[in-house]
Amino acid sequence: MALLIAFFLLMVHQYVIGRQQMLEELRTEASIIGATSVAALVFNDAEAAQETMGALRFTPRITGGALYRAGGERLAAVGDFPFPVQLALSGGETLPKSLQLLDASSASLWGDILREDVVIEGDKVGTLLLRISFLSLYWRMLEYALGVLGIATVALTLAYRLTRGLRQRMVLAEEQLELMAFYDLVTDLPNRRLFERELRLAVARSTRGPMGAALLFIDIDDFKKVNNTLGHAVGDQALRLIGQRLSSVLRSGDVVARLGGDEFGVILYGISDPEHAARVARLMVETLAEPLQTTPTPSHVGLSIGVLLLPCDDSDPTVLLQRADMAMYVAKTHGKNGFRFYSDAIDARVRSDLDIEASLRGALQHDGSGLWVAYQPQLCAQTRQLVGVEALVRWQRDDGQQMSPAEFVPVAEQTGLINELGDWVLSQVCRDLAILRTHGVEVPKVSINVSPHQLLHGCSLVERFCKTILSFGEPVSRFEFELIESALMDEDGAVVLEAFCQAGFSLSIDDFGTGYSSFGYLKRFRVSELKIDQSFVRDLPHDSESGAIVKAVIQMAHALSLKVVGEGVETPAQAEFLRIHGCDILQGYWLGRPISPMELLAYVKTLPEVE
Repeated sequence: MALLIAFFLLMVHQYVIGRQQMLEELRTEASIIGATSVAALVFNDAEAAQETMGALRFTPRITGGALYRAGGERLAAVGDFPFPVQLALSGGETLPKSLQLLDASSASLWGDILREDVVIEGDKVGTLLLRISFLSLYWRMLEYALGVLGIATVALTLAYRLTRGLRQRMVLAEEQLELMAFYDLVTDLPNRRLFERELRLAVARSTRGPMGAALLFIDIDDFKKVNNTLGHAVGDQALRLIGQRLSSVLRSGDVVARLGGDEFGVILYGISDPEHAARVARLMVETLAEPLQTTPTPSHVGLSIGVLLLPCDDSDPTVLLQRADMAMYVAKTHGKNGFRFYSDAIDARVRSDLDIEASLRGALQHDGSGLWVAYQPQLCAQTRQLVGVEALVRWQRDDGQQMSPAEFVPVAEQTGLINELGDWVLSQVCRDLAILRTHGVEVPKVSINVSPHQLLHGCSLVERFCKTILSFGEPVSRFEFELIESALMDEDGAVVLEAFCQAGFSLSIDDFGTGYSSFGYLKRFRVSELKIDQSFVRDLPHDSESGAIVKAVIQMAHALSLKVVGEGVETPAQAEFLRIHGCDILQGYWLGRPISPMELLAYVKTLPEVE
């Protein structure tokens, strides 16, 4: 349309300019013809006048003409136009309508009459009338238009050919932008933006229809291990395989998307009862049980799934995803590789965890405000002398509420505060040891628990511990670090355990008998001590099965030159059973509860003196 408008304006401009130029040329020709006809007019020579007018046939723009004397008599005429014999001009008369004079504003479309007065020395001797035609102008306009159209056609053709590749690239770029806007480039699955749009539709459909829907929020367990050990390229390959396996479980109408990182979302339609959604969640967990065939090494991951049934009391996709995420968080804290449904109880628990996290973070930022370390004595089973203590963190919040470690330690592990908390505990233990020393008490050994989450930081953990202990002037040999059995099986923690041993620390296995470690791992990492889990000690000496397990553990540990600690001792009968069967160290409420450093000072004075 723009080209057509430009072409029309160009032709109008060309017509106006060409018409004006043609009229100027015709007036010049009329003046020349008039000047040539002066002699014929003066001498009234009709033959000469006719010869002069005959020259008009060589001018295609002039189709006829007539030469009149001053009195109006026609002297000569050429052409087919009926010029009058007498041109009456006296008394103010005008020309007939067919002989109106031509000017720039009154010419007809195809032609008109042009008048030129013949003057000699200021006196008018005659009049020249010329019948002019604009046909030649129109032919020139037509030629010009065809030329412009031809040039434009060639130019557009060349432009089309030259820009065709550019247009194709632009189309591909637009398609790529659309894919980037709504699809994940790694897995080719819908991304969060498209998933939230689908979630709005799912809420609307489940509200109107008889069947409900379900939202599944999925987090990949141990995916960070795949990225860190095998590289991000293998991690991307694993994400693609995970997306394919999740899709294979779903029906064609369901939706699966990658929400970001190692998180996926699923919308299940036509859910009539919670068991249907639970069945799909179990299938997803089972389909990820088989190793992912990544190259060069297969990958092992699991799924933690949060399930939210639709419709519910909210329709905002952000809120719905948050609720499903809460349920997934609870599934992860219950051992991973499982699923949990969202409920009010889950909401309350997650909000409580968020409150604990905020308060604990504030306490650590204020030099452990409200935090303190309690020490539970460890006594020799034979002499009842103090051989060590176990350091146990305690926390009293600003509102006076005593928080159990079972409440805030898991939150610290989930949020990454466990490293900062562990560093604070070690520093506080060193400060407490210095206080006890000033009162004349040297604690032979201090056992400190180390979380598996702390081991993820590698050998830097051991370097920090060594730096802290040496800064307080304490010997490394005084410290023993307690680990759960699974830490021995974790290949990521193996390097850290080796570093602990190289640094001179002793290692103790806490809650032994509840996990899956082998004595081969105990020997490999030079573990010096086993702690029999209190679940086996609780029913001693009456439970024969627990008694058999305890005796077997003691015998095998001694065969490996390991000391054995019986924890959870609450009765004299339990202590006597453990002593008789060779247990080295006792720990429990019957012997001493976790107490403050000053209470420990008083407690030590009640014990038998070391010989």
